Amino acid sequence: MEPVPARAKVVVVGAGFAGLTTVRALSGKPVEVVLVDRHNFHTFTPLLYQVASALLDPAEVAHPIRGLVRPLHNLEVRLATATGVDLARRRLETDVRPISYDFLVLATGSATNSRLASSGSKMRPRSAGASCLPSSGRRTRPTRRSVGA
Repeated sequence: MEPVPARAKVVVVGAGFAGLTTVRALSGKPVEVVLVDRHNFHTFTPLLYQVASALLDPAEVAHPIRGLVRPLHNLEVRLATATGVDLARRRLETDVRPISYDFLVLATGSATNSRLASSGSKMRPRSAGASCLPSSGRRTRPTRRSVGA
């Protein structure tokens, strides 16, 4: 393994939860940090459903990256899309220009696998439930019982 330079360059790809946690953990350390993301904002994904149901404004779940990392002095933010990694040259390829690194953190997030069967895919339709009702045509009612009276 090659020796690490006195001030190592750490490139973090992705400004989601993992990427932001990584750059904050490196704050104040003797490293140069470059945060690369294709967007200039961080989306707080746990609240996206509230945006979809009009309970929150989109601006309430999307925050500018630079505002979130402003107090970090050893950080540079670059807007670019990572397109590949040249392991031999220790270089991150982007749609703007390559970025050299000593350490690379890939924190690009996750995507939903929509090809998986959903939990309700094997459920029978509601009409199939009628077959389990009593055939006498009499409606059944739950009984009330008092306990401890």
